[in-house]
Amino acid sequence: MQAISDDPVQALALLPLEQAEETERQWLQNTLSWLKSTPPETRTDRLRHFAEGLRKLPDARQRFKQIWGKACLPRLFSEAGLPEATSLPRELIARLKRRILPQLEDELDLYAAIHMTDPDAADADWIAGLDEADTSAWRGLLGGSTGHILTAIRLLAVRAAAIGVSRGVMKVMPHRCEAESPFLNLLDAVDQLAHSPGGAGTRDALQETILNCRVSAGISHARMEEMGVSSDLVFRLDLVIAQLERMDALLRLHAGEVDGRAFAAMLVRGFAEERGIRTLARNSVNRVARQIVTHTGKSGEHYIAGSRSEWWIMGFGAVGAGVITAFTALFKYVFASMALAPLWTGIAHSVNYTASFVLMQMLGWMLASKMPSMTAAALGDALEKDDGMRSEVNLVTAITRTQTVVTVGNLLGAIPLSMLIDALIQWKNGNPFLTREAALHGIESMHLWRSLTIPFAALTGCFLWLSSLAAGWTANWMALHRLPAGIAQSRRLRRSLGTEGAVGLAQIVEHHLSGVVGYVCLGLLLGLLPFVSVFAGVPVEVRHITLAGASLAYDVSSLVWSGPLPGRELSWALLGLAATGLLNFSVSFALGLWLAIRARNLDTSGRRKLLSALWREFWRRPAQFLWRYDPS
Repeated sequence: MQAISDDPVQALALLPLEQAEETERQWLQNTLSWLKSTPPETRTDRLRHFAEGLRKLPDARQRFKQIWGKACLPRLFSEAGLPEATSLPRELIARLKRRILPQLEDELDLYAAIHMTDPDAADADWIAGLDEADTSAWRGLLGGSTGHILTAIRLLAVRAAAIGVSRGVMKVMPHRCEAESPFLNLLDAVDQLAHSPGGAGTRDALQETILNCRVSAGISHARMEEMGVSSDLVFRLDLVIAQLERMDALLRLHAGEVDGRAFAAMLVRGFAEERGIRTLARNSVNRVARQIVTHTGKSGEHYIAGSRSEWWIMGFGAVGAGVITAFTALFKYVFASMALAPLWTGIAHSVNYTASFVLMQMLGWMLASKMPSMTAAALGDALEKDDGMRSEVNLVTAITRTQTVVTVGNLLGAIPLSMLIDALIQWKNGNPFLTREAALHGIESMHLWRSLTIPFAALTGCFLWLSSLAAGWTANWMALHRLPAGIAQSRRLRRSLGTEGAVGLAQIVEHHLSGVVGYVCLGLLLGLLPFVSVFAGVPVEVRHITLAGASLAYDVSSLVWSGPLPGRELSWALLGLAATGLLNFSVSFALGLWLAIRARNLDTSGRRKLLSALWREFWRRPAQFLWRYDPS
């Protein structure tokens, strides 16, 4: 392989004529590496030396023009800085392969040669800072590029039109069918420009078509905010917008409206950004995260009492959820006492939790631990308003009031019923539900600092947040695929259930499916993961405030029948229960608010203003945060 020469002009003059393309490719790659190997401050001197040498040696200049003509400039113009795949997973895989695996470039291709030099933003700044004297010398050496520009525009038009009229994209386009799409006219407008490149009318017609395509793509983005977002669909729309913007830049370059240095700097900057995986995923994933947060926030609004009557209704519903939790804790102890393999024990616990949670969802009863991550998303939505923090403060007071009554209701339903169930078992069987050893172990497991209650409670808060993400993702998926409307209009379901039955099923799916999926996710995380973790040798437990309260009630009730209560240990266990509730709520709320702020790109300074406003409000009217409803 040819070594990198200190004088690329001399190396060019000595290139052998046999195996011309192979040696020319090596020379091109070596020359670019030679140019980039010096700092930007001294790189301009090498560029001038290179240009001067080509002017002095006609044979070398002619050979250089031959290489330049075969270097696939249309590919450079149409692909630099743009994804090579038309879907997000494929593009991620392609970038990972380029980053991890050595790349073999065995063709004379300027795009590949530049890519192998790993250009960065400093290289783009260097090109943009070249003076007129340096660039004018190279205009004569490189010759005209009109044909290459038109070919690149044609390539981009073919690719953009293929994406713009694809079935997936057409679902969100503001057109009834492909025949109405401006993307269908894109190729014809490019062909007219190719036949009459100097005509102002053909250029104006192409620019108008490009503008119409960009407007359609922009409207599609807005429609996805209402219909639901797919990361792959966002990626394809962003790709087609980038292709249209590149076509517009090439048109302006062709007309002399854009300086060649600015265009070249844009291409090199595109190379620098092309390697980034985080940048690629950020835009598509951020849009999906925003939509998930939006749907979660809409669900979170139902977890906030807006009036005193709603506050009481949620409180009574929370008592019902606590009643269900008392039976959930009962079956938890039953399954734990069975001689089952860890996997089947985990499955049994998951089914127990999931069935209880889904029953609460269908009955409309609230579980306190589920609320914080949902209401945090609603608070993130309120942070976008600019009203002096008034709406945010009102929302936070409503959230804390509702959280208080639901938490108290859950515990009032779970703890007394657990003790009553234990008393009934004692009356029927003559012995308490739990042995003294099992009850003491349960109390010790809730000890504030002798057990791992604090980290386990924080981990459970993470599980609660993940379940809210699952619910939000499901709501977004339903909106994207218009599932409730599809069920209501399904001929097969109408034949089986009747028109009213199909509509009723659609309403059930619309109101409950996302919540059911979230609760199923939570049930699996709480029930299955701790037992699966045993296989990894890292035992993990969960600390859920309502379940822990019911379990602790069974422990205390069983100890009452079998001997004296260990008062000191019970006090520490009660403190552990309080810490469990605090960590469940604070961790899930903090994660939900963090995601809402990141997804909406909100100014973090608003959080400090909110904390200050909340402190002032709490100092003035603390009861507002706990029970008192005051619309003023």
